[in-house]
Amino acid sequence: MTPAIHRPPELLAAMQRTAEAARQLDRDAFAVMCWLDAEFPGLVIKLEVQRHYSCNDDQIAHVEPRVTDRPRRHEVRDAAEKALEALGWSLCPEGRDVHAAFYRPSREASAHAHLAAIDRVQKALNATARSEVSRPLADKGAP
Repeated sequence: MTPAIHRPPELLAAMQRTAEAARQLDRDAFAVMCWLDAEFPGLVIKLEVQRHYSCNDDQIAHVEPRVTDRPRRHEVRDAAEKALEALGWSLCPEGRDVHAAFYRPSREASAHAHLAAIDRVQKALNATARSEVSRPLADKGAP
């Protein structure tokens, strides 16, 4: 019988945070994929999200869409990156090893789930746009 591995509470808490971050990325990538499918109907086949093996919990390395019209790939990638950043993820494209997860438009989720995901991404993007507009005013000392 193998003895149990004893880990300090700090390590267990860090492992729990990392596992929750991975689950949140799955939820956010699903939402972004739904949003991309609405913004670019029929264009996005799947979305690849890459993370470094030793990244912070809120970091992703790269976002790479697979599309039916290759010249529009950069446009879709920019939109996907902005959506993920609006949802709280930061892009850190360093030169380290990555692992990837692939997300496809889900036909299994309900229409209500798709609409809720699209709405969540759109609200995050709108909030980001509002904060970017108000930032210059704050820099000038305006109330």
